[in-house]
Amino acid sequence: MRSASPFLNTMTMSLSSVEFPAGAEALPWLAALWAGVWVLRPIATFIHELGHALPALAFTKAEVEVRIGESFAKSLTVLGRFEFAWSFRSSFTGFTQYQRSNLGKVPLSAIILGGPIASGLACGLGGLGTLSTTDPIWWRISAAAFLCANGIVFLRSAIPVTLRPTEQFPDGPPSDGLDLWKTLRGTSN
Repeated sequence: MRSASPFLNTMTMSLSSVEFPAGAEALPWLAALWAGVWVLRPIATFIHELGHALPALAFTKAEVEVRIGESFAKSLTVLGRFEFAWSFRSSFTGFTQYQRSNLGKVPLSAIILGGPIASGLACGLGGLGTLSTTDPIWWRISAAAFLCANGIVFLRSAIPVTLRPTEQFPDGPPSDGLDLWKTLRGTSN
């Protein structure tokens, strides 16, 4: 059966040429992949939030604050106008705070899109490492874990939904996709 998409054809051919262990020998590697995704989720979240923070620093003159996990009670580390706090508890969630009120649709859209773009680029790096056939298996498993962790963050942010409520956001924060939709429609907070 032939796919109409050249991307799917290329990915199918590339993934079929990658040699991963088979049978019972694969179980430890699958466990390592799962553990790697779990360990790398906070890093993927930080990459995503940094994708919001960098354009926010470019388009605003105020401080830009990034919080990873349940870090709202923690004091911020300050690097110029960039401030951040990190907690490993619930570190798969992140938040970037910046002055939104004076921004037009284009700069605000660029800031909102910065997170998914950063996650997408990180997925690309993970994909390249996974498809490398000359590297040892532990490197390809690590790269696949990086790809999966960033893929989860990308999908969670890109799909336009209201996310699970938190203590800071009792009604649930909008995903980046929903925030962008509201911004472009002119209904953003």
